[in-house]
Amino acid sequence: MAWQHCQALLAVDPVPAPCLDISSRVALAMGQRKLANELAGRALHLDADNPLFLAQRAFCLLALRDYAEAEDAVAALAAVPCETAIEYDNLGNLYSELGNHDKAVDCFRQAIACKPEAAHHWFNLGLCLQAGGDLQEAEQAFDKAVELNPDEAEPWLHRSRLRKQTPASNHVAELKRVLARQVGKHWRQEMNLRYALAKELEDLGDYAPSFDQLQAGSSLRRRHMDHDPAADLAAMELIRKTYDAAYISAAGGSDSSEPIFVVGLPRTGTTLVERILGSHSAVYAAGELNNFAECLTAQVAPKRPKDRSDYIRCAAEVDSAALGRQYIHSTRPQTGRTERFVDKLPLNFLYCGLIKRALPNARIIHLQRDPMDACYAIYKTLFKQAYPFSYDLRELGEYYLAYRELMDHWQSLMPDSILQLEYEKLVANQESESRRLLDFCQLPWEDGCLEFYRNKAPSMTASLAQVRQPVYTSSIGMWRNYARQLAPLQTVLSRGGLEISTEAGVSP
Repeated sequence: MAWQHCQALLAVDPVPAPCLDISSRVALAMGQRKLANELAGRALHLDADNPLFLAQRAFCLLALRDYAEAEDAVAALAAVPCETAIEYDNLGNLYSELGNHDKAVDCFRQAIACKPEAAHHWFNLGLCLQAGGDLQEAEQAFDKAVELNPDEAEPWLHRSRLRKQTPASNHVAELKRVLARQVGKHWRQEMNLRYALAKELEDLGDYAPSFDQLQAGSSLRRRHMDHDPAADLAAMELIRKTYDAAYISAAGGSDSSEPIFVVGLPRTGTTLVERILGSHSAVYAAGELNNFAECLTAQVAPKRPKDRSDYIRCAAEVDSAALGRQYIHSTRPQTGRTERFVDKLPLNFLYCGLIKRALPNARIIHLQRDPMDACYAIYKTLFKQAYPFSYDLRELGEYYLAYRELMDHWQSLMPDSILQLEYEKLVANQESESRRLLDFCQLPWEDGCLEFYRNKAPSMTASLAQVRQPVYTSSIGMWRNYARQLAPLQTVLSRGGLEISTEAGVSP
């Protein structure tokens, strides 16, 4: 409906710049990134110094992963004096997207100075502070956001994750009161509040009520999601059949040895490994990049695949060397300043065969964790858009089995290119496992890798609070506190051939 109105606006001759700007925003929200960028450029052509138009162009360029042009656009925006809270907020969000959190924090503080009663400015400040590791100050910002707009649930959720809640300092009573106002009214608000309450109750050792809230929140999310779990399983089976030994061993690919891919499932220690590697002087931690999948899609698009299965088959026919080169180029200018960089998007496990062909000198680190601990950690995390399989215990178990089967396939085909790390061994023997990790990546040892928690680089993942502290073992065996509630998951995994330990519960 919104785009229909935009089409009417664009039919005006000549089209006013505000109409082009509005249409660009709608197009970007619809995922039409190239169209959005074109419309933003036309708006700027008519009003080159408009800060709102400059910001929209920069957002479009970031969505297109054109970081060099985006940096230029942000520089142009920064050269125009900000006058309103929204202008400071836009610039802060852009700096945050580019990883410049110090400048982003300054912008959000300026936005607050202009409009201190706006809760979302405090929320954005909190997000930026937590990414940069200023967890105490982030909590204060979220406190203010909650105070100004208690019915907005996201600040409650982010605040609950910043630290372990204690009997003397928690928000359980307030969360219950706010949740009571949202039940049955606004499902997204209710969902966020239930996840926040589940987190705080678990911290307090109230395991049964914690799981009740978690299950209610995850079921709510699943009901509002269009997802076909059978399609995921079929895709992984087809990947195994398509990318065989003959495909892996064929010649081709870029000769770059820069990338280190950290793969697996979320909440298994991938961020920890990224922080260890990123603490090395020769390594840049680039975060969770969608670049490989996007570069692959760009190569497959001319083949016009009919469906997901056809896409998988077409992907096996792309020019591997061109794909490798395009991927490396797409990471610039973020990467290239150090010898190596880490791409820690867990779902790249789907593309290990393609990665091996396109970048034969790349290193792949596979993080693995106890199946029940891994699945429970995934289940209790509310993700933004990714991992739709994670909100139903049986679907999660089936996906886990298919993932393990696919990773076993990759490991058998290219054992020298994939290092398998076990989370439990890494936290129990940090130095020896870290040395093994660096040796595999052909990096000399540096003591700083043991103090990864001192790394000031921002983190945007669900583990952002955990990686600011030394390794700990309290999450190992956490699932056993919910053995009864997780029985459906355990049944699926056991039927899939995984042995599940049934030792007594372990308190966090």
